[in-house]
Amino acid sequence: MLEFLFKRRLSSSSLFPDGMDMHTHILWGVDDGASCLQDSLGIIRRLKSMGLKGAYCTPHIMARYPKNTPDYLRERFEQLLADTGDEGFQLKLAAEYMLDEQFECQLATHTPLTYDGTLLLVELPQYFLPAGWMDMLLMVQDKGYTPVLAHPERYGRILQESELLRLRSRGIQFQGNVGSLAGLYGKAVADTARKLRAGNHYTWWGTDSHFPSMAGKMCLSG
Repeated sequence: MLEFLFKRRLSSSSLFPDGMDMHTHILWGVDDGASCLQDSLGIIRRLKSMGLKGAYCTPHIMARYPKNTPDYLRERFEQLLADTGDEGFQLKLAAEYMLDEQFECQLATHTPLTYDGTLLLVELPQYFLPAGWMDMLLMVQDKGYTPVLAHPERYGRILQESELLRLRSRGIQFQGNVGSLAGLYGKAVADTARKLRAGNHYTWWGTDSHFPSMAGKMCLSG
């Protein structure tokens, strides 16, 4: 009985009403996600088995991966589309931008990869707040984009829940990780994710899948 209730909480219909996974690392060979085409296909097939119809590829754009400019990632994405066209799975391209020392240059130099032209997925380091991080978020808004903070429930070491709620009050949207609800990142993260979800603070959900085995741990039902 408990297992059934848990799966209902994580149902694809409630977390992904349009059937789109908003955060994945399906695009292979560009970051710490899929390392080859077979990994990409494996993630896609796992997500399809969960009842999802598509996903956003959101590769990292950060100082650690200097090659990952929007132009380069678009080229890689077009090749992925050609290689996965027979899967019957809709892929779209955005990116996960780290708020680091390269962020302002990235935003000033390139047209960013967004969800729909306005929503920009951003993330913070797990263990420290970078200098000027709030100014970076305000800069995103000043440029006419809406920041979407990836997996806020995982920032317990650097931000209190009250601080996260202040971000929400400033128009910053939240994208939660399904794996957080499933306990993949520990009890404290799961507790925070469930509180934020109960308060309707999440706008988007994603699996943040890096590998097929990770996608297989999401416990989604129909």
